[in-house]
Amino acid sequence: MNIYDFIFLKQRRYRFWRHFIFWIGWCLYFALTFLVPTYWVPNWDLRGRMPQVEQYGVLISCLRILMNSILMTIVHMALVYGILYFFIPQYDLKKRNKLATTALLILFVIIIACFNYLNFLLTFAISTQMGFFDTMPGFDFIAPIWIRQIIINYPTIIGFAVAIKLSKRWYLKQQETAQLVREKINAELLLLKSQVHPHFLFNTLNNIYSFILNGSPKAPEMIKTLSSLLYYILNDCDRPFVPLKKEIAMIQDYVELERIRYGNNLNLNLHIRGDSSGKLISPLLLIPFVENSFKHGTSRMLTHPWIRLEIAIEDNLLDFRISNNRPEKHESSVRKGIGLTNVKKRLELLYPNAHSLSIVENEMSYDVLVKIALVTPAENGAPTGLKDKVIYELA
Repeated sequence: MNIYDFIFLKQRRYRFWRHFIFWIGWCLYFALTFLVPTYWVPNWDLRGRMPQVEQYGVLISCLRILMNSILMTIVHMALVYGILYFFIPQYDLKKRNKLATTALLILFVIIIACFNYLNFLLTFAISTQMGFFDTMPGFDFIAPIWIRQIIINYPTIIGFAVAIKLSKRWYLKQQETAQLVREKINAELLLLKSQVHPHFLFNTLNNIYSFILNGSPKAPEMIKTLSSLLYYILNDCDRPFVPLKKEIAMIQDYVELERIRYGNNLNLNLHIRGDSSGKLISPLLLIPFVENSFKHGTSRMLTHPWIRLEIAIEDNLLDFRISNNRPEKHESSVRKGIGLTNVKKRLELLYPNAHSLSIVENEMSYDVLVKIALVTPAENGAPTGLKDKVIYELA
């Protein structure tokens, strides 16, 4: 049993021990802060005499304090449980008459106070029989002690109990809200990822189909490269994070397909530097930028198309840059289609405050710069959190 289970689980055994420990603690607190100063050491004057201890000894005096504390704790339990499990839920119900509930609460407290006074009478009667008093104390002796308990101890125990109850409720509500947010984000990410798969494959298959129709001998090589892409998508892309090395290999395969498609007509420069081992990234996160360069840039250039792609890994920071030239007459490359819109949303959801994205359109070129704070595998296989230093470097 861990601390969280003990505090929050609603199983009967956990609830019993939670309440038992709370009331044992309160019983001791009440004895030390109220009964001991009242009967043993008035006003905590430790230098003064303690006649009861001197007359009856420490053991008998402790038993009397414990007996009084247990009897009073029973009264406090009735007060606290009545307020926590009846009156607070009544106030939570919108249709309830708040004025009537308040009047009933005041009546309940008065009844508890009267029961508390009877408890005092019983306590002092037992103490008188034990010889602590020659005769039963009267109202003028009991009333000040009784009123002091109502004024001091009632608000204290109610405050403790209500604070614990409301704190637990607030914490569980926060956890529930956080869980709903996580579920919403996961659902949105799954939807976004499901859009990427057919979008990416559709464009790639289209390219291979055109080669097959033309009877190109390069078609078998392209199909082989495509099978490598499909294997990656089917076996790895269902995970939230994949090894960066595999993601880069997939980008290289895709670039190779496009290189075969364009042949010598395309000036393509691909540079990868840095150690990608031990780094994780969300799958298919960068490929839309690569697709976009080919689809909206290179494919529309009549002469001298070029693409520069640079991937640099330094510590846990990924620097991804891709640029391509643009035709003189063109429509805007910043499109609101599935590709770029999708990857922007995924970056916002997966790497909040841990990424930067810059898309610059010039007359002659289209440039994308992405920086991502990568995650690394923890001992249990789950990715660790992003380092503050890396996040700061992205700013």
